[in-house]
Amino acid sequence: MVRKLMNTKGRLQIGEFIRSRPADSFEPLHAASLRAREKDQTKIIQSGEDIRILKKAMTAFTTLQHVQILRLTDEADQRLFKLLELEGSAAAPSGLPVVDLRWSPACYHAMRTIAEALTFTRSSFNKFSGPMMSPQSMLAIQRNIPRTLCSLASDLTCLELHFEDGTDLNTRIQELYGLFRAVFSAAKNLQAVHVGFPSRTPLNLNLEDIFHDIKWDKLRAFGIQACRLEAREIIWLARRHSKTLKGLRLRDVLLKEDSMWKDVLQVLRTEMEQLDWVSLRRIDYSNHFDDSWEGSMEVPDDIAFGSSDSDEEDDLPAHLSDADIDDDSDESSDADTDHGPDANELALSPDTPASLPFCVCSNGSHALHADDLGDNGHSVTYPQRKMWEKWVIGGYCPEHSS
Repeated sequence: MVRKLMNTKGRLQIGEFIRSRPADSFEPLHAASLRAREKDQTKIIQSGEDIRILKKAMTAFTTLQHVQILRLTDEADQRLFKLLELEGSAAAPSGLPVVDLRWSPACYHAMRTIAEALTFTRSSFNKFSGPMMSPQSMLAIQRNIPRTLCSLASDLTCLELHFEDGTDLNTRIQELYGLFRAVFSAAKNLQAVHVGFPSRTPLNLNLEDIFHDIKWDKLRAFGIQACRLEAREIIWLARRHSKTLKGLRLRDVLLKEDSMWKDVLQVLRTEMEQLDWVSLRRIDYSNHFDDSWEGSMEVPDDIAFGSSDSDEEDDLPAHLSDADIDDDSDESSDADTDHGPDANELALSPDTPASLPFCVCSNGSHALHADDLGDNGHSVTYPQRKMWEKWVIGGYCPEHSS
């Protein structure tokens, strides 16, 4: 785990901001402590001490399996940010420095230094998680260290990426076309993949702009979050992995006009040879999503879509709901009844618990046809998608499920 707060410019601006304010402005932050922290962080970066320590640590971790990059802040950081927010609007008129804190340079620096340390030590890690990735930082990586990433990707069995910045998202992700193709092509041993985008601003690109028609022979769990897609795109990816895929997560996926969920569900039910679980959290239709939340800054939850249940659908705070791939919101539920991560020893897991009992009838004896699923091509309610999850894996029948 790497803790990065700001780029070098941001640190220098923080130092200037602290020095420009009376000491009592920072109580109980203690201005002296903040000044010392700013100097320490600047010295660490400029001297290369961080990469030296990382190489030493990676050498010591002889059985390292999982590498994760997180953006973390402590209590002092949070209070400083609040002070910046309070005084930010008055900073320019009063002559105080304007502080520009950006995550993307820090994210790039973290990726670069960690990649260098892992390459130096020839680490045997096989899982990488980036739940708060910056598209801008990935563009810098694409220009500077793509070969290093491809080399590290060759041994990966699990890759989890979530891009958190929704500003001009389509353009920025499209610019990463080459990096996605290179890394995913190199990662031939992948067993679990999740790529997500902000729920508030779903990606509007073709699925293969990211995955490039690549087939992973060992893939057992796949997840995509917050994309506007056509049904055929999901079907094509599922069919490529129909013999190996055990779990499929389609979180916040919105189908475009002229596509219907029943077509996707039919293929998942009838053609997937190994599928044990499917998660359809907050799936919907693109037009309905736009109509329902036009002008809103909030992420819709299933209650607004007609749900009478909220066992796991109340959204977590933004920094968790969009980024937390394993979804802690289900820990107090009966999520362990899903045939997900524990059964297959994979990190990628279903989002929702099995709230409907499995039917014990012989498989298919009372099965609904896809045309009987109640899919109107306009919107999806919470009860519908819960039933659809069961139906896909053969666990729902109209006679015994309520």
